[in-house]
Amino acid sequence: MVRLTEEIPDWRSYPAGVPVAVLVERGDRALAHGDVVGAGNWYVYANLRGTPGMREKLAALIPQLEELASQENADAKALLGGVILDADSDPVRAARLFKEASEAGIIEGKRGLGFLFDNGIGVPEDPVQANRLFLEAAEAGDGYAAYNLAVNYYKAHGVRRNAREFMRWLRFGAEQGIPKASALLGDTLSAQGRDQEALSWYVKAAESGHTPAMYVAGCWYRDSTGVNADPVQAVRWFLTMLDSGNGDGVHDAIQLARTMTDEQIREAGRLSGHETDAELLIRRR
Repeated sequence: MVRLTEEIPDWRSYPAGVPVAVLVERGDRALAHGDVVGAGNWYVYANLRGTPGMREKLAALIPQLEELASQENADAKALLGGVILDADSDPVRAARLFKEASEAGIIEGKRGLGFLFDNGIGVPEDPVQANRLFLEAAEAGDGYAAYNLAVNYYKAHGVRRNAREFMRWLRFGAEQGIPKASALLGDTLSAQGRDQEALSWYVKAAESGHTPAMYVAGCWYRDSTGVNADPVQAVRWFLTMLDSGNGDGVHDAIQLARTMTDEQIREAGRLSGHETDAELLIRRR
């Protein structure tokens, strides 16, 4: 738990591996101290992890963000654009806000506007313009923009296909903690037969709430792919999938629990935060 005497980390750095409860608490603390933009960005991170109630918290911030935007607060414009876009209420206005934030040098504005150009939302589709904005944001350290740029290099969307640039920006995005980038890097390394390295990226993605990566990690720990078999870690990730309401790993956990000791199952439950489900696994053997 974040205590009142602790400093809240900078929201501009992706909070890789930070529990959703801590993300929400950071947002609440920022808001209590009058930092509306900081609060909103922490809520955005929690919303990306599927945390209930975050859209409502963000909607409640709109009047204050509107006031800040009217005062030419470029960070507020970028955040407000994202909130409007997520609500699918006015993509044209979202594009305008992103553009104003981008022109003020705000990384999130560049990335947001790039996304709109990339997909033709609120503006005419223009992947070349999108990649220019993604590149500017990525060079300034934005992991999401780097991931988007990497995907476009792979798909040859608005740019010539380039495997080296794909890997360069994909790895950069993964190193910034972006879950989708970490998972895709895991897939890419696995296809190259680099299973041990691939697993490390799957785990990094899983730690930030990427459910498909959790399932891959669970299977690989079970099947000793890229690592010695570790049933505790396998069941840990199968159970952690429940955090997002995904029960696809439950059958795998039940099967594997039949070969494990009570202590091992309880440790998997502790690591996943699903102690009650671990006890159910013990009873079902």
